[in-house]
Amino acid sequence: MDTTATPRNGFARNAGFIGIGGGLLGAAFAAYELATLPYEVSLATNTLAAVAHLAMIIGLAGVAALGAAGSGRWGRIGIGVAIAGFVVLTGAELIEPFDEATAAMPFEVAPLVIGLGMLLAGVAVLRAHRWSSWRRIVPLVIGAYVFVVFLPVAIAVATEAGFWAALVGWFLGYAALGLAVVVEASVPVGSRERARVA
Repeated sequence: MDTTATPRNGFARNAGFIGIGGGLLGAAFAAYELATLPYEVSLATNTLAAVAHLAMIIGLAGVAALGAAGSGRWGRIGIGVAIAGFVVLTGAELIEPFDEATAAMPFEVAPLVIGLGMLLAGVAVLRAHRWSSWRRIVPLVIGAYVFVVFLPVAIAVATEAGFWAALVGWFLGYAALGLAVVVEASVPVGSRERARVA
């Protein structure tokens, strides 16, 4: 059985590193906003956030390239929905400096779409058994975080500090996802197959 790296693994590994960078960049952005409250719209910081979102999309592409969610329909749909949510979120970041009112609804909808997509993908990753150890639960934890932590803090606490603190955690989750992709992409193909069958 082949135990060498494949081009797909190479792409996924690079995508994972980009995902790590996007998650850490986003966490730094959110931490900066938390430390400099009140929040003020800025083209520079919004562009920085948009770059982080794009990097996280690439990280999700790495998840898809590794086939972490298996061959079932729901896993592919989940990853696609999450990516679509990030595209909406990226657009909102770029629109907000010029038209805050237009960006408001995408900002509200995108996290729900991303969270739902990651829940679907996370369940599929668990069922596929293609990832192992802590890496197997990361996508599901990220999806659940939106509904268990982020939204309750944003709605119940309803303070800027709470919002940005919860956002730091959310971004760090995607850095962890990028790390999971890097680690799994470094596993020889044959070893991953044997682990799945065992």
